[in-house]
Amino acid sequence: MGQGEFFIDTGMLDLFHALAKGPATVPALADATGRPVARVARDIDRLLKHGYVKVVGRKGKHNIYQGTGKDIPATAGSGKHMLEHLKKGVELLDRGKARGTITSAVLKTTEEKANEIFDMILKLRERVSEIDREGEEPAEGPLVTVFFGLMIE
Repeated sequence: MGQGEFFIDTGMLDLFHALAKGPATVPALADATGRPVARVARDIDRLLKHGYVKVVGRKGKHNIYQGTGKDIPATAGSGKHMLEHLKKGVELLDRGKARGTITSAVLKTTEEKANEIFDMILKLRERVSEIDREGEEPAEGPLVTVFFGLMIE
């Protein structure tokens, strides 16, 4: 892996999803994700080290963690885990347990138009990140998961 790259697997994506619902301790995250406490603790340590989570308090002898809103990079390795997480989302949509849309567009176009599409996706991703960083999270409300992807051959 190159410098600055961070590998995100399906388990870590599950942790992000659980933390998006609110701050939690390692044991609570293990319960929420169905993963062993030791594995969750190891992953939280890595996420903390790379600035994806922060400690926001303590509950008994356990730290309480919260996501920082830092964008998750995709690498070739972590991309397949992001797709697995996306598959879980599609299954929720299919069962009527979530609302959303998944769509794709494949087109042959000019380099100029391809760059325009790329810039639009980057701007949308930046805006979603801004919304995530704005103010306090409401106690109640929908959990939004957004996947961005673009490939120009």
